[in-house]
Amino acid sequence: MLKPRLSWIPVRLMPAIMFDKTMTTEQWLEDAKYKFDLPAVEMYFGFMRDFEPEYTRHIASELKRLGLEVSQLCTSTDFTHPDPEVRKAQREYLKRAIAAANTIGAPAIRFVTGQRHPGVTDDQGIEWVLSGLEEMLSFAEPYGVEIRLENHFRDRSVWELPDFAQKSEVFFKLFERIKHLPVMINFDCSNALMCDDDPVEILNVVKDRVVSIHASDRKRGSYQHSIIGEGDVPFDSIFRILSEAGFSGWISAEDGNPHGDEGFAQSLAFLRSKIDEYWQ
Repeated sequence: MLKPRLSWIPVRLMPAIMFDKTMTTEQWLEDAKYKFDLPAVEMYFGFMRDFEPEYTRHIASELKRLGLEVSQLCTSTDFTHPDPEVRKAQREYLKRAIAAANTIGAPAIRFVTGQRHPGVTDDQGIEWVLSGLEEMLSFAEPYGVEIRLENHFRDRSVWELPDFAQKSEVFFKLFERIKHLPVMINFDCSNALMCDDDPVEILNVVKDRVVSIHASDRKRGSYQHSIIGEGDVPFDSIFRILSEAGFSGWISAEDGNPHGDEGFAQSLAFLRSKIDEYWQ
């Protein structure tokens, strides 16, 4: 049985890389390779200075030098904004992200619906998301970049509101509407715990479309991440379902633990042990 491989999206480093500028993207990539011996990273859009060709080629060169793959480019779009000009700008942003993903060797982008803006109904928001997705799929096809929808809660770096489809009933409505489209799923293990939903229930609905995982952990109702394996996420149930479904994609360690590199090392040890247990 093919085993999933690990990548790393370090949400705990967002302040240092994006705002305080006490760490560079290049330093993070070095840590992924030499400190944690990882084969890949998940590139968060905020870790890239911009999506211009010169800079994206530089990042691609760094990745090649270090022998790192990219599991996906993680983006945060707001396709549910009530202002049509904002939605148009978000589409243009995502097109630049798709081109950047192609340059850095990312096979996909992580897509989220947008924020839960007051006054936007479920039906209207879903229509806006579908319209945007259809346009993005056409744009992404010649680049060979896949679009992966996530069961998302909130982008902690740039959003003020929760995700439009954070609740499972809205996510399921949207999922039914995209089944005819080549949109895959990036399944997040802990986001459901933020809104009193069951991650296992969500996974059972979408498991046949899941091609990548955000392995995150937290206590139910807490925004603070835990060391992976020490929160309330039912990883045994999740990994059993995934292995039985034939999943062998990237498991990206969403590292927001409050204990730094030592905590991340513990998270990796837990994930590696579970991969060995369920993919034999």
